[in-house]
Amino acid sequence: MAEKLGVILLAAGASQRMGQNKQLLPVPDEPAIRFCIRQILDAGLETLVVVLGANREKIRPVLADLPVTIAVNTRSDSHMAESVSCGLSEMPDPVTGIMIALCDHPLVSSTTYAALKALYHQTPDSILLPVYKGRGGHPTVFPRVLCNAAHDNIPLNRVVHRHADRICRMPVDDPAIVLDMDTPDDYQRVLSLATEQVSAGMA
Repeated sequence: MAEKLGVILLAAGASQRMGQNKQLLPVPDEPAIRFCIRQILDAGLETLVVVLGANREKIRPVLADLPVTIAVNTRSDSHMAESVSCGLSEMPDPVTGIMIALCDHPLVSSTTYAALKALYHQTPDSILLPVYKGRGGHPTVFPRVLCNAAHDNIPLNRVVHRHADRICRMPVDDPAIVLDMDTPDDYQRVLSLATEQVSAGMA
């Protein structure tokens, strides 16, 4: 059976440092979460689980017309591993690899997602980390058997350290993999890059 890659998009944060719901902030002219999902779908990644938590009742309507599965993390004080576990619980059994994407890295290009997908099919037993100018970023890809550690509340960065011999670093020309969106200043940097991408015809 061919290896199959699924995506878990983590979007359960309460946006406390942003001061408003960052998943719905316009990037550049549509909600950040929709922009992010569009890049994933455009890369040909069809199995996508979106994990919502805080503000989920405001976010759900924005996703109603998209081909995604919604998972809910009801614990507002939980760690990322618990959101990953929620997403895994909704992931179909045929999926053998898990890409962990973050809604607060909304500008990651479809080209980067597609390149990670292609590399996964070549090396399905590896942990795939994109790298921009020497810096590791997101999204990352895990064999599902390793990602299942999240069910035991084990952080995925610990999984990476435990299995350092399985890491495959993929250089990308995509600054968005290291550009998160946690604070108002971060958001302005994201908007600036988004404007550049639109001008260059990349978005």
